[in-house]
Amino acid sequence: MSDLCFALPPSLGAQNVRALARQFAAILYEAGFSTVVPVSSYETLERSLLSGEIHAAWGPPMVCARVQSAGGSVALRAVRYGCSVYRSALLCRSHDDLKLEEVGSLGLRRLRAVWVDPHSMGGYVMPRHHLRSRGIDLTQAFEQESILGSYEACFEAVMSCEADVTASYANARGVGYVEICGEEAYHLRVFAYTEECSNDGVVVSPKVSANDDVLNRLATLVANPAHRQVFCAALNVDDVEVPPANAYRPLLALQE
Repeated sequence: MSDLCFALPPSLGAQNVRALARQFAAILYEAGFSTVVPVSSYETLERSLLSGEIHAAWGPPMVCARVQSAGGSVALRAVRYGCSVYRSALLCRSHDDLKLEEVGSLGLRRLRAVWVDPHSMGGYVMPRHHLRSRGIDLTQAFEQESILGSYEACFEAVMSCEADVTASYANARGVGYVEICGEEAYHLRVFAYTEECSNDGVVVSPKVSANDDVLNRLATLVANPAHRQVFCAALNVDDVEVPPANAYRPLLALQE
């Protein structure tokens, strides 16, 4: 198969994606990918993978899960700080005495929540599933839920008292809001942690996933130490690994 297309997600940022597309072009060309493109949304990324318009992509866990469930494959999984999984942390303002068991309780205040994106595991899916798994009715708990598009925007909304609750990714290094907010991080605190899920990874369209040649090309790409270093550095990961079969499909159970 020739003229393969590899896509990069919006989570990397518009400027970063353009730079990465140029950087990836050289190493991906040798693996048979003639085109590297940025996409504007996770929805577009998922739809293009399912249709075969895009043959492979760096995708978030939920996109990996949905494409895998449709017959696609996750060829590689990110490793960060020695771990291939991460979790989400629910946040409120540091001076707020909010407790998890109080969220959604009758007679107590209803909260305003802000989330990153419906496709974001750490910033939407996992924290909301965690609350539901604790028997919390989200319609009772929140008087308002908003999608802001980035972790930075969500953290700022809570710190500025425009919202009460949000979520951050959390990995072996720590909770992401500390790194993102810097000196302002003390304005926020964690009041609950979720279960773990797999990191993001390289997901292959079901239209080409049965073609072993595509998976072999990706394996050959990262088998080259120089290419592997460029690949990992550009995507801000320490390493990549081949995930267990169907490692992502169980994430679909976390959806509403």
